[in-house]
Amino acid sequence: MISLLLQSTLAFISALAGAFIVFKIKLDHFKLCFLISLSAGALAGAAFITLIPHAAMELGTLEVVLSVISGYTLFWVINKFYFHLCPACSASHFDEQTTKKFSEIVLLLFTALSFHSFLDGFALASGNADADHGVFSAVFAHKFPEGIALASLMAGANYPKKKIFEFVFLVEITTIVGTLIGMYVMPLKATHWMAYIQGHISGSFLFLSFHALVGEIFKNHKKLVIFSFLSGIIIIFVVSRFLH
Repeated sequence: MISLLLQSTLAFISALAGAFIVFKIKLDHFKLCFLISLSAGALAGAAFITLIPHAAMELGTLEVVLSVISGYTLFWVINKFYFHLCPACSASHFDEQTTKKFSEIVLLLFTALSFHSFLDGFALASGNADADHGVFSAVFAHKFPEGIALASLMAGANYPKKKIFEFVFLVEITTIVGTLIGMYVMPLKATHWMAYIQGHISGSFLFLSFHALVGEIFKNHKKLVIFSFLSGIIIIFVVSRFLH
């Protein structure tokens, strides 16, 4: 229990650190592209190396495929018809016009990102069921550029620092909430349903991962994006193999 709370807290701090760094270090697009692509690879790695294999231990092939598709589809629908679920994954879509209209979209952004962060927390609880650190590594790596992108968006809309940190805090605290709820669900021993949830979360991770990859790879620094993405997958493989 303490380990899970520590993991979710560290992920939460990672997002706040990303927001803080916006005001301390000048980040160009090259560096941000590297961070986003690395975290995208980590999410893909967590899905393929950790969550999907764990789900496959309880489910048949068709059930695993359907659970993954359900997670991917849900995030696609929200992203398509409601709002972008992740400012880092959708960095290329936050143009100057979007930034200027931030005050009009703040509620949409808040609810979408809070839902995304809540599932990150639930994923931590789900992944830790098998004492695997791959999910934590992926979520932790992803939170940092997420905090950077969100703070940068608000800074571009001329929000004061205090408001920016308050917004990032409220959005990212749902990561800890998701972990706490996941910790309550896990002891119920409903392993079959938890396998479905792991597959569902895998689908959401894959959506975020490929959405970020496609959004950047066809526009900027193709070699850097591919290298960073593959590095993220390798990191998760090493972490999962040697810290399991």
